[in-house]
Amino acid sequence: MKRTIFAIAMAALVLGGCLSTQNSAQNGGGQNAVGAPNPFFSFKRLEDAEKKAGFDFNLLDVFENYTIQAYRVIPKQLLEAVYDSESGDEIRIRKAPGKNDPSGDYNVYREKSSQTINGVEVTFYANENKCGKTVWQTGGHSYSITSQDRMSVDKALKTATKVIEMNSAKDPVKKSV
Repeated sequence: MKRTIFAIAMAALVLGGCLSTQNSAQNGGGQNAVGAPNPFFSFKRLEDAEKKAGFDFNLLDVFENYTIQAYRVIPKQLLEAVYDSESGDEIRIRKAPGKNDPSGDYNVYREKSSQTINGVEVTFYANENKCGKTVWQTGGHSYSITSQDRMSVDKALKTATKVIEMNSAKDPVKKSV
């Protein structure tokens, strides 16, 4: 009887260890990995990100005083560019198939305004004229611009205009905003 209980206990320990190892490997391999695995793939080159995403995205190479940190992709679902400034601000520009807001920004904004740019309705979400999120849909895709430190609505408008122009032109010229 004691041997049976001991054998069951040992089997449970071995099985538990195997499951723990499997979960750890799926979550990045760390001993302290918790939660779902990261769905994003990161790239340094836009061309590589576009291949993984399954769609193209004409983007601004450089914002004034910002550098591109990475292109991140959830295959067939989302492509984003992450820009950082020396002051620590972060701007993300995203593109996703469909009509849903791809921003991932669920903050509450007191101000909401819309403007039509080249036939595309663009919506700005702001607090005290500082825009945190800009979204629009065109050509079967949704786009968003988010700013960690909040950009002026004017800068968000100029950035959205450039992204719309670059993604509707056949041979876009990449320029700074």
